[in-house]
Amino acid sequence: MKRLKKLTTRSQLTVATSIAHFANDVPLTLFPAVLPILIKEFDLNYAEAGALITASAFLMTSLQAITGYVADRRNRIILLLFGLTTLGVGTILVSFSINYVQLLTLGCLLGIGGSFFHPIGYSLLSDAFESGNRGKALGLGSAAGDIAVPVAFATSGLLVSFLGWHNLFILWGLIAISVALILPLIIKEPRKKNFRPNATDDSTRRIAGTLIPVVIVMGLAGACYRIASSFITTYLTDVFEVSLESANFILASMMVVGSVGSIIGGTLVDKFGGKNTVASEMVMLSVLSLGSFYTSNFFVLSCILCMMGFFIMAVWPSFYSVIAGVTSLGARAFTYGILFAVAWSLGSLFPYLSGICADIFGLQVIFVFIGVLSLLAALIAYLTFKK
Repeated sequence: MKRLKKLTTRSQLTVATSIAHFANDVPLTLFPAVLPILIKEFDLNYAEAGALITASAFLMTSLQAITGYVADRRNRIILLLFGLTTLGVGTILVSFSINYVQLLTLGCLLGIGGSFFHPIGYSLLSDAFESGNRGKALGLGSAAGDIAVPVAFATSGLLVSFLGWHNLFILWGLIAISVALILPLIIKEPRKKNFRPNATDDSTRRIAGTLIPVVIVMGLAGACYRIASSFITTYLTDVFEVSLESANFILASMMVVGSVGSIIGGTLVDKFGGKNTVASEMVMLSVLSLGSFYTSNFFVLSCILCMMGFFIMAVWPSFYSVIAGVTSLGARAFTYGILFAVAWSLGSLFPYLSGICADIFGLQVIFVFIGVLSLLAALIAYLTFKK
């Protein structure tokens, strides 16, 4: 009976954090989903469009060290409520933007609200599955956020045609707020064990030796993801002159395959370890991306993009599992937060950098960026990760 109760609690936590992850990541994906529309309406170049995504993403990532630190000392469920509510309010306010400065400023509020989920949600799952199957659980939790991306892309084109992009932001903002209010009714803050507020049992040497390479590879993988999710839709509409709905459908399909990759990736890391899993997945992503650079057939490119989606998302449960395996219960949210802050902040700079290069060399340069960065990530993972 006790074991059954524990299983039920784990299941509730997994479902609740998955719902929260979904509600968190859809609003954060709306900018790239409607980017071609925003480029035309606000007369933006690729660098300005990239800066719009970089600004909100950089705030979201850089603040996660702070939210993780606070989460280790406060009720994580209440903090999730606050974060999702802030995200929802920010999403609604973006819809009232009438110029680029307002769009950029209010987009930063999305980043602030979005900074709460990842260190808190992954620490909750890591704590609950301390005894086993952690990689699989983190893969399932990660997949919920991954599936939010294709949902945002797949539905945005259609919803914009009926509602307009302003009402699209209002709709998803209200959904985020609703989930925030429901979340405390589903789960409660688990009792934390071995928590010492003034110290952790993770030595500086251990963190430096094990986690710094993980941060670097996470940053490179995050850069690949940010570039792909930011500009592939715009690339398809500009280069192949397909409709926004068609371009979003391709990226949505890419991310649906990616959500499957997250689940499979979590299972693979439990079986083969982080080193072999991450290195193999990053090599495959590099090969596919560089192949995309030379592909001029829309159908072939669409198939390659879907395969890229698998590997670009499958790698993340490996990172989460490595982080959880070398940190204590009491410091886990902070450790997730500071690593996300450093790694994802690095990755969030690349939409802007790739946008600058796209203005000079053409938008197809994004595939060179992804190919080179993922190959570098594979090399670092193979040389530094433990089996």
